[in-house]
Amino acid sequence: MRIFFESSHREYRTIIGNATGLLAVLPVVITDHGLLDQFVRYIYLNRRKSRSWQDAAVLSIQLLLDFMVANQGFFEKPQALFTEFSNALFTGTVEGRRDPSGLYWQARQPVDAQKIIGHITRFTDWLAKVNDKSDLQLNPWREATRHEQRLNWAAYSHRRDNAFLSHLFREDPQTDQSREVRVLGLPTEDQTPPKTFPEEKLSLLLNDGFRRKTRDGRGPINLRNVLITWLMHYGSLRLCEALSLWSDDVKLENGEVIVRVYHPENGLAPDEKSNRAVYLQNRFGLLPRNRLVKATDPLFLGWKNPLITDKARNCFEVYFFPREAGLMFAQLWRDYHLKQRVKPKPGTEHPYAFTNQHGQPYSHRMFRKAHELAVNRIGLAYGKILGTTPHGHRHAYGRRMEAAGASKIQIKNGMHHKSLSSSDVYTQPTSTDIRNRMTELEARLDEKHRVVQILDLGVSESDG
Repeated sequence: MRIFFESSHREYRTIIGNATGLLAVLPVVITDHGLLDQFVRYIYLNRRKSRSWQDAAVLSIQLLLDFMVANQGFFEKPQALFTEFSNALFTGTVEGRRDPSGLYWQARQPVDAQKIIGHITRFTDWLAKVNDKSDLQLNPWREATRHEQRLNWAAYSHRRDNAFLSHLFREDPQTDQSREVRVLGLPTEDQTPPKTFPEEKLSLLLNDGFRRKTRDGRGPINLRNVLITWLMHYGSLRLCEALSLWSDDVKLENGEVIVRVYHPENGLAPDEKSNRAVYLQNRFGLLPRNRLVKATDPLFLGWKNPLITDKARNCFEVYFFPREAGLMFAQLWRDYHLKQRVKPKPGTEHPYAFTNQHGQPYSHRMFRKAHELAVNRIGLAYGKILGTTPHGHRHAYGRRMEAAGASKIQIKNGMHHKSLSSSDVYTQPTSTDIRNRMTELEARLDEKHRVVQILDLGVSESDG
């Protein structure tokens, strides 16, 4: 096993990118030679990307640097190095129990490997571009560190040959050119739609699973957890979307309850004058939860860029299905705010609807823990493949619409998908559907053969 004296790790640093003095907390790559300056510039340009995207970009560059360090002197051309790097992502680096490289990478799922390659390709595209116009840069590069020299070496080849691994993530395939590095995969068609939370168990989950324990055994139902589950199961929300709701986001308009989910930064604030990022900063001194550091702040919430249906407010409405579920939600929402919601203490105010026992915003992790305990409490096993994780409720919404005969466009709108193809997973026949259909066809086939046999027998008897 090799021992390396060079390494890299991720840190979150506060970066001032321009004269406005606005701060951005971003993940950066730290090596034994210091900050990877080139990547800092790149990640700052992508500061509006989601935190998960930024973290994935950091990880991808770390993997590339680790592979370069482990293979010093083995490759004369970047093309050969990238070929082996891509192979290592798909196959791993361990043979038996040995790994001379010292990386000890396990084989990754193809979709994960392709995402890593995509991040690296985008970075080297950018690196090649800025280096190609170095004479025009207002803020020239300082002398490159050893790690940066390796990346510049790769980018130079990329600029010259334009033959890196783009084909592995490019959405618009080129028909007039072929890449040198190719990874072939088997065509697949998923016939196992995401597992959904069992409808017949939902009432038990809400009434018993989320009931607080007391000395007498049965205490009051935890309305906070019921409401969050209700929003996912009957409103198709993701957990992060449900937790991002402010108390002002639910209104009664024209006799109907309206739930709006706003973009965490650009959504219209309750004062109808500013966006939510400005409102949070000016009134509460808070950052939007999607801008918190995921690795260290439990209040971080992701944002999946759903379909925005109200551009003026920068939000989308929740469409309860069945519709009567919206009426029940309104009653539960009122009872929660009147009886159970713990208000923030003075000096710790915030606008979020769902709070913990101390009045602070409810976290993603705490709800998942409460949901798992509730699932186990009613006798169900917990797992994604079983449909009993929180996301299983959103999938239940899609399958319920499909079972009711909803069109793809209706499912798309109800689930706030940007693409019509995103609803295909809910209209795709399951393996059980296919088997049942084949059984029906087999019955018809048997009936046909039986008729033919009778006819053949009749011919034989008449000839006799």
